[in-house]
Parts: sequence; structure tokens; C-alpha cells
Amino acid sequence: MPPIADIIAQDPVGMKQRSRYRWAAALWRAVAVLALAAPATAAAKDNSQNEANDPLTPKMAVQVHDYAQPVLSERPEAGAHQLYLRHVLPHDALGVDQIARASLPLIANSWGPHGAWNGIGDFTIYDMAIAYLGQTKLGAGPLVTAPTASAPALGSGKWQGGAQTVVSATHDWGLSALLSSYQQAFDGTLQTLTIQPLLFLNLDDGYYLRSTGISTFNLGHNSVVPVGLGLGRVFERSDGRVVNVFVEPQYSVVQTGPGVPAFQIFTGVVLQFPVRKRR
Repeated sequence: MPPIADIIAQDPVGMKQRSRYRWAAALWRAVAVLALAAPATAAAKDNSQNEANDPLTPKMAVQVHDYAQPVLSERPEAGAHQLYLRHVLPHDALGVDQIARASLPLIANSWGPHGAWNGIGDFTIYDMAIAYLGQTKLGAGPLVTAPTASAPALGSGKWQGGAQTVVSATHDWGLSALLSSYQQAFDGTLQTLTIQPLLFLNLDDGYYLRSTGISTFNLGHNSVVPVGLGLGRVFERSDGRVVNVFVEPQYSVVQTGPGVPAFQIFTGVVLQFPVRKRR
């Protein structure tokens, strides 16, 4: 097996001899170097990273997620960018623990040889009931997408409905989870399946390694399976709020159909608020 330093010096698989990926390969190597330079694995008693990264943590949160997609498959002169604003709200309507999340691409850009489009994307909301099985949590519930995009290139233009599921489990080394969703246009012309495995390896001083690529299958149209390696850090404030920042380059190991991201950079800032106990 080659030394780790030699592996870092290599380009990600599929990026060799493609000059437009040179800067992406350099970023990938930079993240790998930072990962090796980060402190050793954190003690199991420190669960702040797990709570910050668990999609089923019952804390209100504001999430700002950014996807920069400078290279699209089969479209060398095209690219895209989405800045998502997301709000997470735990509640116990009807006496059942639930988590709702609303998501809107607040800034959406798409460009190509025929022009550029700027605006907002489609609005998505889901609400999941939560079940607890020891260290494992399960969530499932309905999902709805509204066609709020300001331009055809920025959304599907269709009302969609479906279901969202989440399974998460804590470990001595960190957190693993699996998110999946299925949604279909009300007129039956569009079907989308997403699968997102989450892996977080906790380190000292609030650092953690992450891999969270979302595999998307637009059935009958295109598909993409990205694999990422990123680094993040969790900051706990004295007032109980938690700030979580990260960067994760992702390279698509599977790309079928035109217009899917061949490479993207996923960055984010998440602010969690402390749970207020009822009096």
C-alpha cells in the first residue's frame, strides 16, 4: 500500500489528464492535508459534534448550505450554484416527537453558452415523526415541493409530493446516518430518488471529518453519485448556541445524462439553538 503522503499527492480518480479539474484536485489535496493535520480522534464522552451533525437532533436550527458546481457533465461551458436557506423546527404535535425542515435555494444561478439565469429555486418542506431505538433514531414523514423557481432552469416547474426518511446512530468514533427521499410530480412526469449516507469522524477541539454526498436519480433522465471528503468544526457558545462550519469537496464517481455536477464544493454554516424546557 502506498504511503498516505503519496495518495494525497495523487489526483482524485477520473481527474487525471483533465486540465479543467486541476484546481479541483488541488482543493481535494488541501482538504486531505488539513484532515491529517487535525487532532487525534476525540473521546467518546464529547458528543457535541454528534449533536451538531445529527439530522434528528431535536434543536431548532438555521442552516446556510452552499453548492458551487463549476463543472457539469456533457456541458463543458455550463455551471451552477445554489445557496440554500434551511430552517429546522422540532415539535411534538399530537403528542408525537417530530422534526420539520423547510428549504429554499435563496440564490440560484445557472449559466451556459445560451445565457445565464439568476433567482430563487423550488421550495421544499418535510415533517418527520421520530422513533427511538437505543442509540439509533428513525424518522419518516411526508415531503412536498412547490414550484417557486423564478426561471425554468432553476427548478422543475412542477408540484411534487413524496416521503422523507432518516436513520441515524451514534458511535464511539462519531456518527453515521442515512437519508433517503422519493418525490414525484403530481402529473407523474418526474420521479426523483435521493440517497445520502452521512459519515462523521470526531476529532479533538470540535473538529471532525465528514462525507455526505447526495446521490440523486431522476428516473429515466439522469443520475449522479458524488463522494466527498471534508473537514468541519463545531463551536459551543456560552449561551448554549452551537455554530457548525464545514467545507467538503465532492467528486461524482457516477455521472449519467447531461447537466449533473461532475465536481462540486459543499460548504455550510449551521446555527443551533438550545432547547428550552417547558415550565
